[in-house]
Amino acid sequence: MDRPSSVSAASRRNGEKWWDRTRNRIVLPILAVALIGVPLVIQTPPIGVSEGEPAPRTFRANRTVQFVDEEATEAARDSAAASIEPVYVFDASVLAEARGDVAAYFEAIRMFRTEHGTEPTEAVNVLPPAMIGYDDEWTEALVTTDDTTFGRAARSAEQLVTTVLSRRFSPEELDAVMQQLEESADSLALSPPVRDAIGGVAAASVRATLVLDESATEAARAAAAEAVDPVVVVKQAGENIVQRGEIVTAEHLEIIRRLGLLDQGGSVPSLAALFLLATLAVAASAAYLWRFERSVFERARDLLIVTTLVAGAVWVTRAILWLFPEVSLYILPIPLAAMLAALLVNSRAGLLTAVLSTIGGVLLGFSEGASAVAMLVWSVSSVVAVSFMTERRRLFYVGMFLVASGAVIGWSASLAGGTPPFEALSAAGNGALGGMFAAVLGYGLLPFFEYAFGVTTDVRLLELSSPGHPLLRRLMVEAPGTYNHSVLTGNLAETAAESIGANPLLARVGAYYHDIGKIYRPGFFVENQAGEGNPHDETAPTLSALIITAHVREGVKLAEEYRLPIEVIEIIEQHHGDSLVSYFYDKAASQTDGVVAEADFRYRFTRPQSREAALVMLADSAEAAVRAVKKPSLPRIENAIRRVVDDKVADGQLHDSDLTLADLDKVVRVYTKLLTASYHPRIEYPEAMPRREHAHQHHQS
Repeated sequence: MDRPSSVSAASRRNGEKWWDRTRNRIVLPILAVALIGVPLVIQTPPIGVSEGEPAPRTFRANRTVQFVDEEATEAARDSAAASIEPVYVFDASVLAEARGDVAAYFEAIRMFRTEHGTEPTEAVNVLPPAMIGYDDEWTEALVTTDDTTFGRAARSAEQLVTTVLSRRFSPEELDAVMQQLEESADSLALSPPVRDAIGGVAAASVRATLVLDESATEAARAAAAEAVDPVVVVKQAGENIVQRGEIVTAEHLEIIRRLGLLDQGGSVPSLAALFLLATLAVAASAAYLWRFERSVFERARDLLIVTTLVAGAVWVTRAILWLFPEVSLYILPIPLAAMLAALLVNSRAGLLTAVLSTIGGVLLGFSEGASAVAMLVWSVSSVVAVSFMTERRRLFYVGMFLVASGAVIGWSASLAGGTPPFEALSAAGNGALGGMFAAVLGYGLLPFFEYAFGVTTDVRLLELSSPGHPLLRRLMVEAPGTYNHSVLTGNLAETAAESIGANPLLARVGAYYHDIGKIYRPGFFVENQAGEGNPHDETAPTLSALIITAHVREGVKLAEEYRLPIEVIEIIEQHHGDSLVSYFYDKAASQTDGVVAEADFRYRFTRPQSREAALVMLADSAEAAVRAVKKPSLPRIENAIRRVVDDKVADGQLHDSDLTLADLDKVVRVYTKLLTASYHPRIEYPEAMPRREHAHQHHQS
């Protein structure tokens, strides 16, 4: 197989990158908008509850809600205004007008008596027009009586009017005043017709002395209405709103609506606005990734993972609102999506997922106010927690953190929503359960996402790094020298990866498995020979080269058999690239006077395509080179390592790995430090050295 063409490979990669950028900027954003925006605008199935009818089921508050009941507040204010009595003011002119009317009437009768005498006549016809409304019997009685009685009648009428109108009374009290006036007139020592005339004339002149002050009344009623506090309705999380079979009131309906338990469908403009908000959220997220996480933005797999997790969170929330509308949101595994994004992609993608999931919950009406803030804090804290999972034992601590943080967040959010401290303990318990569900579901779903999207997470790498893994145990037993070499190579690659910002865990695990193909013929590799003779001494150089290079192909086969992640398999396949097996090439050249086909002595595999694969290549070759150094010292070890790096660079093995010259310099320094510590010169101890002194010198070495 000929060496791959760098030019054609670069052209192919450029074409793939162009397609990836086009797909990531057009197809995936449209897919994200559709997946995230659709559940925001679809109509929720109605639950069939109506005011004035029995509730079809028991409704329970899924979160604490507090709002002002506008209808009840308005009714209370109307009642307060109606309770204010009208404001009246005393009208002093009423008495003067009434006395004037009485005096004018009696003066007209007196003048008639003077002109016509006291004989019965049609006196009413000669009275002034303003007095036509008086009873004819009164007029006749006063015209026909004697002068003394007439004078007493005039004075009595004036006194009655004066006595009555000197009091303060409203129109509502007028009937009672008239009754008293009639009784006073009946008590006069006069003839019944004259008494009737006196009472009738006085009554005709009397009206209420208190008149309505409309502006003052309105002001008083407005002040009373303003003084009424708004009617605030509070329902705590878990509290029953209406029992099954209970008649539904307007207040019940409003509480259910506020909690998002009714039909969430809205008008076309509102639905369009929700979809626009979802579109803007996706656009802002894409801009964030393009600016701060370019590697994620250019990798379709990572974008699809984030989209799937956010859309899944929104769809699950919508389904919960349909099926279990009363469930407390604190009992749900809220941090799950953000946690999985952090494990599957990286921490920044996890933070972005946390923000988008929280926004989706708010737009769906599932959370608001303090509860929305609590959900965001919980998700962000879960991302921070999983970022510390560098060791297997910390998986348990992350789960405990999720439980504890869920309890604290549920309790504090309930308190912020107005729940009494003791009742908030229920929300704390729900939050603890939600944290436990998030931990269990997260670890349960992680392998599924790893398989579905072909992702190798740190959790999976931690599992592979365990010495108890079946393949590593085989390597340890069947090729112990190779196992020890792989462990040292792993330490080298991991430390170098940390120094240049690569993935240390992937570099370490890749190094652990890079030589597993040597399990098939361990004795053909020097680290496993242990002084028992080298079979290559009796083997043709070309056959030896085939045996040596075959361990890569056989390693890939074993890795696939044990279902190792693709990233680890790629390191196994690429850790030698297409480099030359120089020892056997030189041996063959010396036997044939230099007439040797170089291609027959090269590995026929892909050059390292990642920094981690390149670090394993360099660590593998550097450890082997330093192991062969006689009387190792710091300068000799460093020279051997630099020679290895220079040879790989000159042979083009690192061209596709994205390692820079600065990275290579750091790698040389790291490998020199670690290998010097492993292969430092030893002190030769005299055979007859006393036991205690021997132990002391061995400790110093």
